[in-house]
Amino acid sequence: MPIRSWSALGWGLVFVAAAMSARAEVGYYRHPALRGDTLVFTAEGDLWRVPVAGGTATRLTTHPGEESQAAISADGRRIAFVASYDGVPDVYVMPMAGGVPKRLSADLGSVFVHGFAPDGRVAYSTDGAVGPGRSRRIRLVDPDTLRTEELPLADANEVAFDTQGRIVFSRFGLQVTGDHARDYRGGALGQLWRFTLGGDAEAVRVAPAHAANLAQPMIDGDALYAVSDADGAANLVRIGEDGRVEALTTQRDFDVRQAAIDGGRIVYQLGADLHLFDLAARSDRVVPIDLGSDFLQARDRRIGDPLKYVADLAPAGKGERVALVARGRVFVAGLGPLRRVEVPMPDGARATAAQVAADGRSVYAILQIGAASEVWRLPLDGRGARALTQGDGARRWHLWLSPDGKILAHDDQRRRLWLTDTDSGQSREVDRTEFGGDDVYAGLAWSADARHLAYVRPDSALQRSQLVLMAAADGAKIVLGSDRFESSAPAFSPEGRWLYFLSARSFAAPSNSVWDDRSTGPAIDRRVRVYAHALQPEQRFPFAPRDELAPKTEGPNDEAKTDTKSLPQPVFAGLRERLYVVPVAAGNYAGLAANDKFLYTLEAANGPAEKSRLRSIAISAEEAKVETFAEDVDSFALSGDGKQLFFAKPGNDEAAIGPMYFVEAAAKAGDNLGKREVRVGDWTLALDPRAEWRQMFVDAWAMHRQFAFDA
Repeated sequence: MPIRSWSALGWGLVFVAAAMSARAEVGYYRHPALRGDTLVFTAEGDLWRVPVAGGTATRLTTHPGEESQAAISADGRRIAFVASYDGVPDVYVMPMAGGVPKRLSADLGSVFVHGFAPDGRVAYSTDGAVGPGRSRRIRLVDPDTLRTEELPLADANEVAFDTQGRIVFSRFGLQVTGDHARDYRGGALGQLWRFTLGGDAEAVRVAPAHAANLAQPMIDGDALYAVSDADGAANLVRIGEDGRVEALTTQRDFDVRQAAIDGGRIVYQLGADLHLFDLAARSDRVVPIDLGSDFLQARDRRIGDPLKYVADLAPAGKGERVALVARGRVFVAGLGPLRRVEVPMPDGARATAAQVAADGRSVYAILQIGAASEVWRLPLDGRGARALTQGDGARRWHLWLSPDGKILAHDDQRRRLWLTDTDSGQSREVDRTEFGGDDVYAGLAWSADARHLAYVRPDSALQRSQLVLMAAADGAKIVLGSDRFESSAPAFSPEGRWLYFLSARSFAAPSNSVWDDRSTGPAIDRRVRVYAHALQPEQRFPFAPRDELAPKTEGPNDEAKTDTKSLPQPVFAGLRERLYVVPVAAGNYAGLAANDKFLYTLEAANGPAEKSRLRSIAISAEEAKVETFAEDVDSFALSGDGKQLFFAKPGNDEAAIGPMYFVEAAAKAGDNLGKREVRVGDWTLALDPRAEWRQMFVDAWAMHRQFAFDA
């Protein structure tokens, strides 16, 4: 081929590539308004204008807030819309050619623009009305004088005007609440009514025999159009004078939304697109629109405050590292030189919980991918990720890894508890309850030999959490305590002889009165005490005072050095009766952990001026000395060997969690915490907004699938 031909082809490809790169992008289009050959709509939170034939749209507004619900005046010179320029949503008007918006309403409530009346006034509905009932009213406001008139209509929420002084308005309907339920036929069924302005006659219902929702009335000439869901999806309809309803569109994938009419055409939103329906030709087409925008919000960026988005955290069993879930991703952070790792995950996944595996080379995480909520093993190097479970679509909540790392306990929204072998991935259901909501299991703890687990969940119709002890091998269980009291936070002693827990059983009224001066009922403070069940008969409570039967002052850790393979096994017979009270005062305790020398619990703040405190309780027959391990603590956990204590400070107004530490599990944390702080101060988080939007959309659908039904 001649050289010149190659050059021509090369330049042609360059021009094509340049044209493709210069082409604007499509967006998500809502709230269309039509007048003549001009279409105004909302995208990226701003108002845009485009010819009705389509093309590249021009941005009309730039405020960081959202402008929506546009309506165009009859002469095409003004746009009315809703915005929150002054803090609350109100009605504004601006020139079509551009200019400073003018505020038309001050209702201190939700407002909705419904177009211009024939005399040029802006029609809008508001729930900021004075009166005993919470309902909407239709108001007309003059954009020049701001004089406002309220129409004498009860519960009117949408309105359309004809040229004969009559209006059609809607009453009730799911648009009032923003509900998108399908096939609703209840008492709030959407209705249309016709009314003559300035007359004495009562309003007359339009199409009363139509047994479906009618909304969004539109008038063109003498014809009335609306949106009906008679066939299950919302579609355009024409309503005759005799009340007969004729379907114009048959959309099924999405509902027809936010329709507007002008000059024999109806524009409406369908999914992310705008459609134009020609009434004479009965034709429907998509309006091809591109946005000439910088799409700044879609640009990859980094945020410097990831702690603001931490939704779950779990320290490793061996200490010094912690798994963090932030913005649906999993990270592992540690002390000092331990590098911080973002754990690779499958595309489209959102993590909700994570735990560091026993080998420290991988994490276990609950990942939501589409409709599936499964437990995954995710290696830190990204190689060999695999799902350990294959469930039935129920959302999973929590993870509890056994001390030996071989079994993973987890629960789901159907009130089931599962045990999964971390090597084979074999799962078995070991418990379920018919009581409580969809997240009922809490505070699960493993024994040091991983043969037993204790947890709390409701066991009666009273729905108070009760303590349950279970054998991991065969699922044999015993429910401890009564449903008269709430129990929480089980913790095994390391030598396998005691099961400590918290329970709200102390109802000592204050000396003055249990009645608060601003409460309608009694309130008793400091109801929680620390209790223990002896897991075998003939045990001597380590807090019991010394007497002639136990004169020796052996330390509490004499039996704690026993190999976990030879720990004594719990004896279920008589276990309920082998109940002891730790001799410390009742308080507002939450969370409990035990090693061979101390119990640890979080004492919640008791008043606005106080802060929560992590308390240590010495396990001693001489004195159960209570000391403040650390002030202002949000959460804590013991390492598997009981030698390190992890605790996190509360976050500030911006962060979900504050500084985190691993310290020696002693009576007090000490003052030199700097070297024991988890390194997150230099943490920044890279974001791909488009990937997050896609994941949020899919996860919102999954949550509807999993929760929006009556089993």
